Amino acid sequence: MFDSGTIAAFQTYFVIGILIFIRVVTLFSTAPFFSHPGIPTQAKIFISAVIAIAMTMTFGKMQPTVTFELLSLVGLVFKEFFVGALLGFAASLPFYAVRVAGGILDLDLGFQTALLFDASADVPSLLGEMYFLVTLMVFLGINGHHFLLETMYVSLKAIPLTSFALTENAITTMARISTTVFILGFKLSSPVIVALILTNLGLALLGRVSPQMNIFALSYSLKIIVGLLVLMTTFALFVQMVSIMLKSFQDDIWKVVMSLQLGGSV
Repeated sequence: MFDSGTIAAFQTYFVIGILIFIRVVTLFSTAPFFSHPGIPTQAKIFISAVIAIAMTMTFGKMQPTVTFELLSLVGLVFKEFFVGALLGFAASLPFYAVRVAGGILDLDLGFQTALLFDASADVPSLLGEMYFLVTLMVFLGINGHHFLLETMYVSLKAIPLTSFALTENAITTMARISTTVFILGFKLSSPVIVALILTNLGLALLGRVSPQMNIFALSYSLKIIVGLLVLMTTFALFVQMVSIMLKSFQDDIWKVVMSLQLGGSV
């Protein structure tokens, strides 16, 4: 019914579609919003399959020929897992930064005091979760999910299915943006931290003036009140900083994609 040429073409398109699907589903498993546990796994797989089919129909002819050999396909599968996970990890770094900021404030305000006595205690990060949800809303507001889909399309042109180069530029770019997570975490939490440092100084002076007062017990409630007041006052500034941070990371993700191509440069 079908000649050998048709069967070979179908086989090639099928292999290309499977490799693209692996890259897409790995990105959806690690990238922000798409990897959220609120989205059912079946929905993620279905959406990934639809996007993979569309990308195969669009870029199938542009991709190099994939040989149907077991060892070669295993290597390409692992490569696609790595590329999708790397792009998803790079896109998730801003969310790690806001969680770091929330964790610092939770510990300083006393919301995670239990960790000082039991480091393995399963204590939720209250401000970390709040910061994460706010960042997720800003991410959707600036169409970050559209940017991730666009990045996936561009990555197929920059990083074909049969070629890959972990260049020095790629390693340098990933190391640079990974180290900025902690710097951004401290920057995002700096207004509240400065207010709490001044509060501690005021309590220390009060303790010297009135030694009979229980400063230790007073500090818990006072630090929470000051911290929450400063948090509400600077909330608009936090949203603006998060928006700038997300847009900056979009440029960094482009650089990661471009640096992963053969002979890529940033």
